[in-house]
Amino acid sequence: MRLRLRCWPLPAGIAGLVLAACGGDGTTEPPPPPPPTVVMGCRAGAAEAPASGSITTVDLARGELVTLDAAADVRAFRLAGAEEGRSYEVIIQSASLIPGLSTQGCLEARAERASGNVVPRRPEPLAPLIGFTQRDLRRRASWFERERLLREREMEELARVGAQPIRQGSRRFDPGAPLADALRPGLGDTLSFTIGVNSQLRVDCRNTTVIRGEVRYAGQHFTVVEDLEFQTQPASDRFTEEEFETIGRELDEIVYPTDVAYFGEPADIDGNGTVIALITAEVNRLTPAGEESIVAGFFLAQDLTSSSTCPASNEGEIFYLLGPDPDEDYGADISLRFANALARATVAHEFVHLLNTQQRIILGNGTLSDREVAWLDEGMAHLAEELSGLKSAGLGTRGNLDLDAVTATEDQLLVFNNFHLLNHIRLGRFLRGGCPTPDPNGPASVLTLGDSQGEDPGGVESLAFRGFAYGFMRWLGDHFGESGSGGALPGSREEGLFRELSSGGPAHFRSVANVERAIREVAGSNLSWDELLPLYLMSLIADDNAPAEADPRTQWRTWNLRALYGQLNGSNLGDECPFSAAFPLFPSRVSLHAATSSAVEFTMNSSTGRFVSMSGGAHPPVLVQITDGEGGSLSSRSRPQVTILRTR
Repeated sequence: MRLRLRCWPLPAGIAGLVLAACGGDGTTEPPPPPPPTVVMGCRAGAAEAPASGSITTVDLARGELVTLDAAADVRAFRLAGAEEGRSYEVIIQSASLIPGLSTQGCLEARAERASGNVVPRRPEPLAPLIGFTQRDLRRRASWFERERLLREREMEELARVGAQPIRQGSRRFDPGAPLADALRPGLGDTLSFTIGVNSQLRVDCRNTTVIRGEVRYAGQHFTVVEDLEFQTQPASDRFTEEEFETIGRELDEIVYPTDVAYFGEPADIDGNGTVIALITAEVNRLTPAGEESIVAGFFLAQDLTSSSTCPASNEGEIFYLLGPDPDEDYGADISLRFANALARATVAHEFVHLLNTQQRIILGNGTLSDREVAWLDEGMAHLAEELSGLKSAGLGTRGNLDLDAVTATEDQLLVFNNFHLLNHIRLGRFLRGGCPTPDPNGPASVLTLGDSQGEDPGGVESLAFRGFAYGFMRWLGDHFGESGSGGALPGSREEGLFRELSSGGPAHFRSVANVERAIREVAGSNLSWDELLPLYLMSLIADDNAPAEADPRTQWRTWNLRALYGQLNGSNLGDECPFSAAFPLFPSRVSLHAATSSAVEFTMNSSTGRFVSMSGGAHPPVLVQITDGEGGSLSSRSRPQVTILRTR
């Protein structure tokens, strides 16, 4: 077996990496690693240092980054001694693609002239935070458990009945035919729909409810329909004509062109030239009175199947949204203001689920099993919320935006609250590892690829899962989307990358394989997942916090994360998780000095990593060993690797 050590290239004029154990081609023959085991804990002094000559010495220039992925290098490496102060960000990673796989281990750092009796250091627990954000914010952030359950049950039902996607040539679906104006709904028309979801979130293709609604907005791309049930309510409890117009115009002018540019055209399977946003009491009924975790809205894949195989199908592009219900006539109390705010962001998000599904199943002639996996599908949908927010505020990508830049006016503040705030709550929860008390393992504790079945883990864990996915999509667009002007948003032409991800290509690639394929097609990059992951993870700690010489891919280009979270910490949300600290990522800390002797226990899930900051003054060489806690190597199933960035 050949040792493989990746050394990221630096700009011209920057000193290169010194590898004491590497030949000219960066390879050597390591001793065979011990058998892989995975056990919990960190046993003091368990790790025996390998023979000195077999250990790779890492001597990085300021700003230089390296990833060690050979088993022997992960097991033990040496940080070169220094006569001046140095600082490093170190990330122990599992590059595994096995959802739900958890790996436990121990990092031990010891100055080579220090005692070998290392006592594990456990991070001090932080005091729980008391208090909550405003109620509507909590409800918006927490409804994904019910969305996950609904999607899971829908796919089970479609499989049970053998539902078949609508194909070209069936019914009115003929992409080459001119639009039939007679099929386009007009203002004031009454339309009928069926829905096969009951108040217990049970999906049934054959047990349907009929909804009748009036067209309240008929635009170029979107038609907004109000359930006639709402028209029995007092006028003060309903959207006004002006509010329907405002909602419809924002969907038409902001959400539609942005989502379509990034994720592809809708198929228009019903031939009516429009997408319908149905505001219906049937969605309100899915959240019982008094319930805090609401269902804001959804798209149903059953509407893309033939009604002959699933009678509940409307055979068209439809979103179902909850409406205002302040008196709890249909379910939980929903104020006019809350319903109004939800309508825009929910459609921006759910429209992407529809477009991603249609690109693969309808336009790509795939099957229901070709739908994108949960983490990547949700990542694109949450990115769409950001994109609509940027467009609505007149901003673009790659502007290194902070809170001041995106809330300069009252209108922009409203846009930030409606489109951006929840994404940064979710990302912050990922960085923190939990709320209100952070997990000592931080991001490593998150099920980034989903549960053991690769599905959304649901509950509060879903928020961090989605934060990882949204952050990865934004970082990917920043570095692998096309540059230049003339894009859907100012700042780049990154939308081509996301159209590739949406379709999955002719073979409908999914998950990590889809990511690798898309960046190869758009950016000509052959980076694999175990090369992308460390760059993304390092960007979370290094963004606007690394030397100018650092690899630019360790930075975000659209957001200034340090400034943004610092400003949110100083805002009225500063007492709330994840904004209760200047930055929500808390690495474990190891001090470098003449007697360094530290140990850190860790647990990490697939495709994430444990962050450790190492810093100090002059110090001798420091031996770093990463073991399973009993002195053995980490399990090969976890595909362990270590990334190191010198920041000082």
